[in-house]
Formats: sequence, C-alpha cells, structure tokens
Amino acid sequence: MDRVDVFIANLYQSIEHCRTDSFRETALQLLANVLDFDAALWGSGNYTSSVFHSVVTIGLEPDYPRALEQTQGINPILPALMNNVGHAVDMRSVIDDAAFRDSRIYRECFSGYGVERILSYIAYDARSHVYTLLSLYRFDAERAFSEDERQIFERIAYHLIAAESHAFFFHVALRDRLPHTRVQAAVCDDHGLLYQAQPGFIDLVEEAFGPWQQPHLPFALPPPGESCLCNDLHIENEPLGDLFCIVVRRANPLDALQSRDREIVAAICRGMTFKDIGRELHLAPSTVSNRLYRVYRKLGVTSRSSLVRLIHRSSRY
Repeated sequence: MDRVDVFIANLYQSIEHCRTDSFRETALQLLANVLDFDAALWGSGNYTSSVFHSVVTIGLEPDYPRALEQTQGINPILPALMNNVGHAVDMRSVIDDAAFRDSRIYRECFSGYGVERILSYIAYDARSHVYTLLSLYRFDAERAFSEDERQIFERIAYHLIAAESHAFFFHVALRDRLPHTRVQAAVCDDHGLLYQAQPGFIDLVEEAFGPWQQPHLPFALPPPGESCLCNDLHIENEPLGDLFCIVVRRANPLDALQSRDREIVAAICRGMTFKDIGRELHLAPSTVSNRLYRVYRKLGVTSRSSLVRLIHRSSRY
C-alpha cells in the first residue's frame, strides 16, 4: 500500500473521532504529509452565490477568501476549473508564468498573499447546486507542482470531499437523527438554500416534488425543532448553528397520529397489554383501549395483528 492509499484509509478512519467543525483543517494538515504545499483553501458554497458558505484556510491571512471572492470575474483559473469538474488543474495549464505575473488577478489578489503556484480542484453537484473548491498554494515560484503531484491531488481531493460529507452525516446519525438509511438529511439556510445534501435526500425530495431547477428546496421549512408532513414526506428541521439540518423520510401511518397515540401503537407493536401500557403511560386501561379503537378507524385496520403488519410494512420504505 503506497502513501496515498494509507492517507485515504486514515482519512476515513478519522471520521469517527474528528469533530465536524474541525474536519477540513485536520484533513488539510494530514494532507501536508503526502503533498508539499505552503498554504491551502477548502471552501464550499452554492453556484447562485458569489461567496463561500463555509471556508477553511491554512497558511494564509484570514481575509484571503474574501479577496478571492471579490476577484472571481478576473480569475482565469476559475473557468478552467468549471470546465474540468472533478479534475485537478495546475495554474500553468491555464496561464503561463509571464502572463500570470502581469495579470490583474495576480496584482489584485495572489501577489498580496505570496501565492506563486496554484493547484486546484472543484467538485460540483448539479442536483443540489453545491460546489466545493480545494486549492493548494506554494509561495516559491521555482517550486512548480509536478504532473505526478497533480494526479495525486486529483485522486485525494475526491476522497477529502467524500470523507467530509460522511463525517458530517455520521455525527448527525450519532445524535439519533438518522436511525436508518431510509432517513436522509441535508444542510440549508433559513431560505432553504442547500449547503450540503446526501444523494438519497435529493432522491426522496424529487420523488415527492419532481425535479426542481432552483437551488432552494421546493417546500417551506417547518419551524426549527418541529416537523411537518408535505407531499407524503415527513420533514424535520433541526437547528445547526446558523444553519439547519433537514431530515426527510417517507411518511408512514404513525405520522398522522397524535404523539400519545403513537406511543400506544409503539407499545402494541412490542406486545404489551392495555394494563401494562396504561401503567407505563399513566393512563387507565380503558383509555388505552378507547384511543386504540380510534387509531384503528383512522388507519383502516380492525385488529392488533393488522395494525402491527401495517406498521412493519411501512417501516420498510
């Protein structure tokens, strides 16, 4: 196993122990053991926005991302990246050294931060409209990135982005928000603009609402901490700092019931008697029986066994 394979293996193994808010910085620091660079940037955003939604840098001044945003229109490397999504692009393949040092982007951005060599990779998800930019920098013009280094970075960059997504949703799952794979999640702002999404999340939403071209989710978010039913989807909104984690799954019959009735049904599915349920929920056995009868009518079933079959069948989807 070569050093790149070892790095990729260690990267995925680190998911369980690395905090999501420090994953990018930690991963870039580990990358320095495989590739030689002086500074790096890892940013992501939505294609409709001209700013990074989240960005981490190492070896650069804090205002560098802002300078990069402000000079997008004169940056010849950006169009080359967008035409080569999923591939690492060396600055030298876009603009020669003399033209680079005579360019506006060099004068107005890169030279002020000592950037002389650039190796970049961009990933873009056309379904969620989310892009991720990874850039490595060298401050010595004599230390150009080699073709071997470009190929290594291209291979590693894919895994850096994939591992970050796995890390985020792994830690969401640990908070019992994603108890099984039929539940999918995404991160968005308060306007429903996606920042990150599991592929299964897009599948479920498009199944319920059809393909949508806008970068915003095609449904109104429920209030933070609450859930709602919409187009046969159960949608839950969990605050996540300034953002929101939106958890979706196919609606099931229990979603139409009051919380107390859901507790009773869950207990019935565990084989409990009316007396045991009443003791657990502090209800009279007759109250449990009456509420269960109303549940039968609402769900269109006539017995305990048919109720249990309905619930188990629904949980498969």
